[in-house]
Amino acid sequence: MSSKGVTVLVQVSEKPLPDALVRELAAIGISVAPAENRRRTAAGACGFLVAGESDAARLSAGLAEWDRPGLLLVYGDRVANTAAEVLAAQYPGWEVVRLYRFAGGERALVGGDPNSPWTRILCRQLAEHDVIAMVCGMREAEEVIRQLPRFLAWKERFYLRLGESCDRRGVRLQTVARALGMDSRVGQGWLDPQRNDRAALRRWLVRQCRFVMSKTNVRRVALWGPTSLWQQMPSGWLADKEVRLYVPRDEQIPNGESTAGERCTTWQTALAQADLLVVASPDPDLMELPLSELIRQMRQPIVVDACACFPLPEAEALPMIYRTIGEKTNVWEWSGL
Repeated sequence: MSSKGVTVLVQVSEKPLPDALVRELAAIGISVAPAENRRRTAAGACGFLVAGESDAARLSAGLAEWDRPGLLLVYGDRVANTAAEVLAAQYPGWEVVRLYRFAGGERALVGGDPNSPWTRILCRQLAEHDVIAMVCGMREAEEVIRQLPRFLAWKERFYLRLGESCDRRGVRLQTVARALGMDSRVGQGWLDPQRNDRAALRRWLVRQCRFVMSKTNVRRVALWGPTSLWQQMPSGWLADKEVRLYVPRDEQIPNGESTAGERCTTWQTALAQADLLVVASPDPDLMELPLSELIRQMRQPIVVDACACFPLPEAEALPMIYRTIGEKTNVWEWSGL
């Protein structure tokens, strides 16, 4: 066993890992070797990475080729809630550690025996990479991972309802949210970028898009966000429209053809001569884009934005139609509508 840290793990899945996952692990000093290289890398690796739904079932074949026990790192939220506990019972010679990172990767939950070797090594390694870690039992870690999305979904439902109330009263949601967040029991983290409550988000997007399409001549629509969300939208919500889709670079693209529209490899292609831009992902590329450039790319600059990507005063000062949750800006009265 290496006393310096967890530097190399062998992936269980035979498919390439998502780039975002590779970067997450690299940020804490862990590189991942492909499954087919497990014999050659066994000498330098300290164990296996379990990061997908089916990884646990495939693990036995990999472990059979090792002559010594090591670390089984169960990472992330794409693994069954009981996977770590089942693996610990199934492979008693191996140390199973449950690792989950949140808050943009700055915090981590480590589920395992606090006195066991690999748990101590991982905690020290996380600290060296400026990640604050909490160690707890494996069952407690699994329960946190199970309940956290539920809490965030509840919080986002409240945010969306608050936005509807602000719309009716003609007040600014961002101002109200910041004021409420001054109370330390509430905090400023209102809208979760992972969009746990997608049903409420989809309803808001459909309602806003139908409204703007009833008032303007929209022929081409650009969708900016994950394919998985657009495929869940109601059938016919963009009927008779030319639809182009841009998936942010960090989003995982599912297998198979997209039913959401023509997939574009660049945002410029997606926006070219579009009448309506629908945003469902807080992509840094979009948030850093000057609104003047966005207007220049589009034929008719109309934006329905579920992520509040642009400053409202700037949007109000430009010849565009801009709509985000809870902000009934005066650009809706622009003479071009």
